Amino acid sequence: MTDLENLVQRRRKKRLRHKVPPREAEPLVEPQPQVPLEPVDLEMFLKAAAENQEALIDKYLTDGGDPNAHDKLHRTALHWACLKGHRQLVNKLLAAGAAIEARDLLDRTPVFWACRGGHLDILKLLLNQGAQVNAQDKIWSTPLHVAVRLGYSDCLEHLIECGAHINAQDKEGDTALHEAVRYGHHKATKLLLLYGAKLGMKNVASLTPVQLARDWQRGIREALQAHVGHPRTRC
Repeated sequence: MTDLENLVQRRRKKRLRHKVPPREAEPLVEPQPQVPLEPVDLEMFLKAAAENQEALIDKYLTDGGDPNAHDKLHRTALHWACLKGHRQLVNKLLAAGAAIEARDLLDRTPVFWACRGGHLDILKLLLNQGAQVNAQDKIWSTPLHVAVRLGYSDCLEHLIECGAHINAQDKEGDTALHEAVRYGHHKATKLLLLYGAKLGMKNVASLTPVQLARDWQRGIREALQAHVGHPRTRC
């Protein structure tokens, strides 16, 4: 037994001598954002704002780029960031000096663009920063008109709660209620009525929202009747 025990001990010692010690875990290195080396021009800057490419934005601003620079249609980076819903980028641009009331070629401010995109969080951010809730574009539309046309009821309600003129008329004399009826946005219609929109307001065609609804219903009825018996409409 002694010889056997000695053999076992020798083999055990041999294994210990050849045992590879465990490798120490390498420290995790977080990937760093790639900073472009080439200068960022205006076209790249505006595209980066639409696509939320913060590295390009940072490079442009660090190099002294104007945050209020715009394209031929006077659209700024802030317009694009608001349309696309890039909240963090909106904050960054405002901190860099972007004009909150910048107007595009149609006189639409970033508030309009936030409403176009249906981004309630961006809308709240802009209004909390002092943006005008009743700004008008070249056809006298307000952000409320835009929110209603596109059916963004949450934006609509917030605009009203922040003081939007609910019966404001555009150049065609249409109120937000006219637009809600025209586009068939039932929820928006109900909200506007709930907040006191006037049913008797006439547009330049002397139509009230009620008359507009009747004309719309009559148009649908006539279109359906015109197709009664048409071969393509038979089951």
